Order: sequence, then structure tokens, then C-alpha cells
Amino acid sequence: WVSANAGSGKTHVLAQRVVRLLLGGADPSRILCLTYTRAAAANMAGRVFRNLARWATLPEAELAREIAALDGRLPGPDRIGFARRLFARALETPGGLKIQTIHAFCEAILHQFPLEANIAGHFDLLDEQMEEALFAEARRDLLTSIAAERDGPLEEAFAEVLERGGESGLQTLLTEIVARRDELRRFIDEVADDGKPYFGLRAEFGFEETESAEAIANAAWPVPGFDAQAFSEFVEAALETDASRVLNGIVPAASQGFGESDPVIRLDLLKKAFFTEKGEAYSERTFKAALKARLPGIYDRYVAAAEFLRQACDRLALFRMLTATTAALGIADALIARYERLKRARGFLDFNDLIMRTVRLLARQDVGPWVQYKLDRGIDHILIDEAQDTSREQWRI
Repeated sequence: WVSANAGSGKTHVLAQRVVRLLLGGADPSRILCLTYTRAAAANMAGRVFRNLARWATLPEAELAREIAALDGRLPGPDRIGFARRLFARALETPGGLKIQTIHAFCEAILHQFPLEANIAGHFDLLDEQMEEALFAEARRDLLTSIAAERDGPLEEAFAEVLERGGESGLQTLLTEIVARRDELRRFIDEVADDGKPYFGLRAEFGFEETESAEAIANAAWPVPGFDAQAFSEFVEAALETDASRVLNGIVPAASQGFGESDPVIRLDLLKKAFFTEKGEAYSERTFKAALKARLPGIYDRYVAAAEFLRQACDRLALFRMLTATTAALGIADALIARYERLKRARGFLDFNDLIMRTVRLLARQDVGPWVQYKLDRGIDHILIDEAQDTSREQWRI
């Protein structure tokens, strides 16, 4: 393990390790170097081959010093001769020195074991441009089906997303779905519940299947200590005592709220009435002594009512968040399913497939050990560059 700052020589150490293995007699075909990017693979391969090429023509004394720097002792004539031949030996190795990305390694495994991996043996790898085109087709198919279904769950989900974020929000959501499709797929499968997609998510937060935003808001009415009669008395007392802060801050929105029949709009208006712009309850200083003398206990009643409304608003906000999340998951489920169908029908795999299918192949109880045995017979040394950047699935491989 080599841990150091960027640019301080980690890849140099790894390239030197490969050269040391080759100098020690390791078969070039049995060394596997895995990197995180193609650029890193090309960089490392370039370093190794440049070093070996130099050795082929380097003056003997200078070559002896470089080998001694690796071995810790001066080499004899035989070792110097062997070092000069390493460049040709690496070039002549069938398949070449394996310095490749984890994705290229997985692609090679799947081409070697397509039957065991349950994929088409002639599969093609999607490049970024092809992947975008396939997702665009999946998106068009999704939008067409929504227009045809009318009043279906998908149409409701799209309406919810459009209401929350508009067209730009929808586009952002679709882009995020594409980028995070593997994690989303796993999460969707986890929260699905016996034919009731994503209801398990709401149930986790204590909501019943039949609950709605209207029902939750309606449960917050009437406000304890502030029924219509009590509120009327409160307004009258505020006017008579010239309680300007109360009249300017609480009364206008509250009056609208008490006259509103839609429970969701009413709760929103009462929230504006009972809380400051920062979402905090008004301080006791807001209620003048004259008002408190006219209505004994009014501030305590107000605090209790504000806390009651806060809990109702929080519950409604949570329900709305889960509703929006459910809508996003519904769209993600439909879009990913269409993309996967299109990809499967045309014999394509993308970079995520290479990782996930290799993980599943190696983890299979029936064929996994045999595949690992076949791989193990061809590899003696595995060197990993940029190991800190690899995902959990790559580490499983």
C-alpha cells in the first residue's frame, strides 16, 4: 500500500514494482495491473515499456546501477543480459502485458464466460454517445406511453414532478436517474411492497396507505384554543388595545385562513399567520400588556396553538416530500426498465453492466468458484492503481 500526495510518485512506485517482478523472472502474461482510468493505464504502460526499452540499449555500467537501485545489490553479467531481453519478452507475450482498467478486465472476463454470465457472447460495449442515444429513446418511449395512458400512476408522477420543479426540474431529475441508475434500482427493489410500489417508503414514516395531504391538513382543524369564536374575540381585543404587531403580523393571514375551505391552503395560511418569516413563534413582547389583560392566558394559548400547527406542518411537509420521492422513484423505475429492455434487445452492455455482471458471475454459487479457479490459473500478481477511487462493487471483484 502506497499513500502519498498527488504528483509525489505513487504510479512511479507501481511501475517500478512491475519492472522488479519482470526482473525477478515473473511471466509477463501472469501480471495483472488494474487502473481506474484509461489514461492511467496508458501512463503506466508507457512508463514500464520506456524503462525496459532504455535497458535494452543502456551502457552496461549505467544499467548495472539502475538494477542495483531496484535489487539492492550489483548484478552479474547474466542478470544484466536478462534485463536487456525483458523489453522483447514483454512485447512478445501473447496478449501483451496486462495493464488495463477494471472495466476492460471485466469485459475480458465476460467475453471469456458469456454462458455462465447469462449474456450474449457477441455483446457490444456502449460508448457514451450510444448510451445517451439509447436513454433518449427510452425517454421518448416513456413520454409517449404517459400521453397514451391518461390518468395512470405515471402521469400522476410526472404531474407531481412538474408541479414541484417545472420542466427544468424534470430534466434535472431524468439526468440524475441516468447517472445513479444502479443505486436507484437497488433502492426501488428494497422499498417495493407486495404490488404496492414504494408504499413501503411511506409506511416507514408512519403513514397509512389511504392518507392524503388534505386529510393531514384537515386534522389540524380547528386549532386548539382558537376556534372561530375565540379568534373573533382575539381580533376584537387586538383592535381595542391597538396591538399593532399582532394586527399586522398575525391577524391578516389568520383571517384568510379561518375563511378558507381548502384544508391544505388553510394550513399554509395559518402557518404564515402564527409564525414569523423565519419560521419562529412570536415572542411574548409581541403581545402587549393591555391585550394580555383583556384576554388572560392569551400568550400561552398562542404558544400551544403554534406548537400544534408546527407539528401539523412538519407532518404535511414530510408527507409531501415522500409523495415527491415516490413520484421520482416511479419515473426512475419506468425509465430504467425501458432503457434496460432496449439495451438487452440490441445486445449492448454499458460500463455499469460490466462491473455488476462480473460481480454476479463471481458470486454465483454454482459457477463462481470454477470461474475464479480458471482466472487464478492465469494470474500470479495483481497490482491496483488508484485503489482509493474504486467502488464497493469493484472491491468485491
